[in-house]
Amino acid sequence: MTEWTQFKGDPHNSGLRRDFEGPGRVSEAWTTDLVGPPGSPVLDRDTVYVGTARGHCYALERETGRRRWTFETTAATDATPVVTRERLYLGTDDGTVLALDPATGEERWRTALPGSLEAALTLSNGRLYAGHAAGLSALEAETGTKLWTHETESAVVGAPAIADGREGEQRRSALGEAPGDDPLEPDAPSLRDAERVREPDRQWGATEERVFAGTTAGTVLALAAETGEEAWTAPATGAVAGGPTIADGRVYVGDDGGTLLALDAGTGQTWFAYEIGDGFTTSVTVLAAAETTFVGADDGYCHVTDTTVGRRKLRGWLFSRKGIELDGPIRSCPVVAGDVLCVGDAAGSLYGIDVDDAEPLWQFAADDAISGTPALAPERLYVGSEAERLHCLEWDADERPH
Repeated sequence: MTEWTQFKGDPHNSGLRRDFEGPGRVSEAWTTDLVGPPGSPVLDRDTVYVGTARGHCYALERETGRRRWTFETTAATDATPVVTRERLYLGTDDGTVLALDPATGEERWRTALPGSLEAALTLSNGRLYAGHAAGLSALEAETGTKLWTHETESAVVGAPAIADGREGEQRRSALGEAPGDDPLEPDAPSLRDAERVREPDRQWGATEERVFAGTTAGTVLALAAETGEEAWTAPATGAVAGGPTIADGRVYVGDDGGTLLALDAGTGQTWFAYEIGDGFTTSVTVLAAAETTFVGADDGYCHVTDTTVGRRKLRGWLFSRKGIELDGPIRSCPVVAGDVLCVGDAAGSLYGIDVDDAEPLWQFAADDAISGTPALAPERLYVGSEAERLHCLEWDADERPH
C-alpha cells in the first residue's frame, strides 16, 4: 500500500486515494495540541509527521496521537515534509533542508539553500526538490549534496511536481495523436501563446523525468530533473497557488490572478484556460477518468471544471454552477478518498462531498481555519487547524456514501 509520504500523497501532487472506500460520515478519533499552527501532515507506517509555524516538527502515533518525539528549530517548519523508511526530510523557512531519523528525530544531515524556502519538498528517484526565493534546487536525498540549482527571477512557490515522458505518451495514445499534432481543440481558449518564453527543442524521452514548478511572478517551469536544464516555460496571470499537478499528460496550475491553466506536459502548450473574478488559492486535484478538476479559491468555492476545454462541470436549474460553495475562502488543497472529496475552508469547516453529484455528505467543525491539506489513510484522515491542533478523523469503510 502506498503511504501518504509527501505533499498531496505523491510526486505528481495528485491528492488521490481512490483505492479505498471514502468516508460516508466521520467522527473524531483524537486531537493533539501543538506549538504553532501546523502545515500539512505526512504518513508512513504507524506515524504521522507534521511541522508548525513555530519551528516544531512532531512525530505522533497514528492510532492515538501520542507524541513519539519533537524536533525544534528557530525557524518555521510548516512546509510539508517528506518521509521514507530511512529519512524524514524537513525544510525551514530560513532556507535549510534537514534529514532526520524518522524513528528518533535525530539529525542526519542539513543543507543550506540559496534562498528562503517557499514551497513544500518533493522526492522522486533519489532526488529531493526544494523551491526557494532564488529558484529551484535538487539535492541528493541520501547525503544532502546539491546537484543543481535553477535560478528564477522570482520565488518558486508551491510543491514541485515530477513526471516522466510516459505521461505525454499516454495522452497522445488516448487521443490517437501523432507527436507533432496540435492538441488544442479549435474552440479551446489559449493564454498568451505568443508570449511563451521558449518552445522545446527535442522530444521528451519516455523515462526522462521532468520537474514542474511555478513562481510568484506567474511563470510555469519545466526542467530536466537530472540537470535542471529548462525544457519550456509558460506564462500564468499571477502567482501559482499550491504548485502544479500532473495528470494524464497535462500540467494543471491555478494562480492568484484567477486563471486555471491546463498545459501539455511535453511542450507547455495551452490546452485550456478557465478564468474567475477572484484568485485561486490551492493546487488543482484532477480525476482524469471522470474528466473533472477541483480547485479552491478566495470566493469560497471549490471550482469544478471539465478537463476537455475547461468549462464548468456542474449544472443548476437554469445556469451552470461554478463549483461547490463552502463557508469561507479555501486554503486547504482538495483531496479525494475513494469517491469522496475532502476540502477545508478558512471558517474552520472540513467537508466531505460526493464527487459524482457534488452533494455534501458530512461536515467537521474545527476550532479555527483549516489551511493544511489532509493526509489520507484507510478509514482515517489527518488535518491541522490554525488553532494549533492536529485532528484525526475516522470512518467505517462499510458505511459507504450514498
